[in-house]
Amino acid sequence: MLLFIPASLKPGQMVDGWRVVKALGSGSFGAVYLVEKEGQRFALKMAMHRASSGDAEQSDARLMREMVCLAQVSGHPNIVRMYAHGRWNDATRGWLYVVEDYVEGYTLGEWMEKTHPTAHEVVALFVKLASALAHVHARGVFHRDLKLSNILVRASDGEPFLLDFGVGSYARAPELTDSPLPPGTRRYRSPEATKFLREHGEESEARYTFKATDDVYALGICLYDLLTIARPWSESPAMFLGGRLELPAPHSLNPRVPAALGAAVLHFVARDPEKRAPTAEVMRRELTALLPEVGIAWREPFHVPKPHVQLAPEAPPLMPSQEVPAPAARQGLVTARGAFMVALAVLLGGLVLWRFTTPSESLPTAQRTPLAPSSAWQVNPEPKQPAPPPAPATMPPEVASPVSAPEQKESPPVKRAPSPMSPPPAPAIRKPKPLAVSPGWPPAEWGGFLKKCAGLTAAAALQMGCPGAQVRPEAADCPEAARKAMFTKKADGGLGLRKNAYVAFYADARQRRAGHDGIFREGPVTGEVYTDEQRALPKGTLLYGYLWTGNKDLLLGRYTEARLPNGQRVPVCIEMGNEDELGWTTRAEESKPGEIVTRSNLSGIAVERWR
Repeated sequence: MLLFIPASLKPGQMVDGWRVVKALGSGSFGAVYLVEKEGQRFALKMAMHRASSGDAEQSDARLMREMVCLAQVSGHPNIVRMYAHGRWNDATRGWLYVVEDYVEGYTLGEWMEKTHPTAHEVVALFVKLASALAHVHARGVFHRDLKLSNILVRASDGEPFLLDFGVGSYARAPELTDSPLPPGTRRYRSPEATKFLREHGEESEARYTFKATDDVYALGICLYDLLTIARPWSESPAMFLGGRLELPAPHSLNPRVPAALGAAVLHFVARDPEKRAPTAEVMRRELTALLPEVGIAWREPFHVPKPHVQLAPEAPPLMPSQEVPAPAARQGLVTARGAFMVALAVLLGGLVLWRFTTPSESLPTAQRTPLAPSSAWQVNPEPKQPAPPPAPATMPPEVASPVSAPEQKESPPVKRAPSPMSPPPAPAIRKPKPLAVSPGWPPAEWGGFLKKCAGLTAAAALQMGCPGAQVRPEAADCPEAARKAMFTKKADGGLGLRKNAYVAFYADARQRRAGHDGIFREGPVTGEVYTDEQRALPKGTLLYGYLWTGNKDLLLGRYTEARLPNGQRVPVCIEMGNEDELGWTTRAEESKPGEIVTRSNLSGIAVERWR
C-alpha cells in the first residue's frame, strides 16, 4: 500500500464532501487544489504533514496559524475568505486542510505584464490593497510576507486580494521559527529588519519585533517594483535592495511615472522607519489623494515592456514568397542593393497597393463585395470577409502559475499564468501568412491617390509622397462619419469613446505575441484589440488600417474601420501613438526602411484629426 501524501489527490476524489477538480500547486508546506461543492468552486489547501509526523517545517502548525489569521481579518472585500477547515481522513490525526476563496486571476506581477495599466489604475488598485492591510493591522495581525506573488488581481473585474497568511502573526501566536527573522522574502524585508539580522544573526535567542511599518515597506516595494520594472513577473529585479541606501525616486528610473506618485512611493519605502508612512491607513490616504490627478502621465501605461526577439513558434508554415531573411542577412541586403533596387521596390509596392483599389478576377467573390456607406455600421449578419483569426491560445484559468524566484513556501492557492507571457523556445523567424483585408479598406478617398502612385516612376512616387516612399503620412481631418461613430454617446447610437481615448491592440493580428517582437512591412494591415479596457472596442475587435515603415526609427499606422466581435462594422480614426507622440519607436538596430522590427502589442488613440 502506497503511503498517502497530500500532493497525490486525484481529480474526482472527495475530501469531506469537497470534490477535487485539479491540483493548483504544491510545495514544502502544503498542496493546493481547486475543489467543488454544491456547484461552487473553492481553493483547498492541505498541510503537507500531520501534526504528529515530526515535521521540521511545522507545516501543520503554519496552516493552523493561517486559519487563525484569516478568521481574525475576515470581513474585508480585498482579503480572501475562509469557509471551512478540518482534518482528513481522521478527525484527530488526519491532514489539516482549509477551504478558501478561489480567485480566478493573476498575481500582481502577471497583471502588470498582461494589462499594461496606467498610473491612475495602479493607484486605484493600491488604495484597495492599503485599505486591506490597514484592516489586517487593526485586527492585530501582521501579514509578514507581502510580495507580488501573494497579491492576486481578479480577471473578471480587476479587484485585488491579499492571500497566503502562512507566515502571518498575531498576538500570542506560537513561535514557529528558531531564527532572528520570520520566514519571508529577502527583497521585501524592511531596512531595519535587515539591520537587525546583520547585527544579531549569530545570537540564537535574538528575535526581531515585527511592526506595521515592515508591512507598509513591503507593500511599498511592490508598488515601487511595478513602477520601475517593466516585466516584474518574468524578469528578476536588477536592483538589490539591502536597506543601506535610500532608493532612487521611481520617476528618475522611469520618466513615465508621475512625479507626485514617485514622491508618495518614496514615503512608503523610506530607509528610516521614522520617515516612512507609519501605518497602512496613512498609505491609503496618501494614495487616495492622488486619484483626482489628471493629465496624460496618469492616463497612459508607464511601461513599454522589453520585448523578446522572436515570433510565436506556432507561426504558420512559410510560403516561398513569405520568407523573412535573418537579421544579419537583412543588414547585408541593405548594403548590397543599389538605388535602382530601392526604386524598383517602391514601384512594386505601389502596384501591390493598387490591387486593393481595383477589382480583380483572381480575388474571391467575398473580397469583391461592394462597399457599404461608411455611416452604415449596423450589425452585418453574414460578414462577407473571411472569418477573423482565432484568439491566441491561453492556458486554462485554473493553472497554477510559477513565481519569478524560488520560494520555500507553498504556491498561493489561486494563480493563473497567461500563456502569452510564457517565453517560447526560439524558432526560426518567419513572416506569418497573409490576413484578409477588410472590403472597406483602404478608405474610398485614398483610391485615386493609390492608383496614381502605381502608375508613377520611383522618382515621381518619392516626390508625391506615395506609400512605400512616404516617411510620414500627411495630416488630415478624420471623416465626419468616423468622428460621429466614435464620439457619440452610446445612448445615441455611437461608441461613446472620449477624444484621444487610449486603445491597446496588436498592430498586426497575424503576430499576436504580447511582449514579443514583430516584423512589419508597409501596406494594409489588420490589427486586433487584446484587452477589454475600452468597452466600446472590446477584446477581439479587428482594426483595418495601413502601416508606414519609411522611417526605420518610427512605425506609423492609421486604422479606419473596426469590426466588433459581434460582426458590427464601425468607421474609426485610430492613430498609432499617444497624445504626445506620433507612432511607435522601433528597434532601429534591427530595422530598415520598409521593414520594421518592434513589439507586436502596441497602442493608439482615437483622434479627430490625423496628425
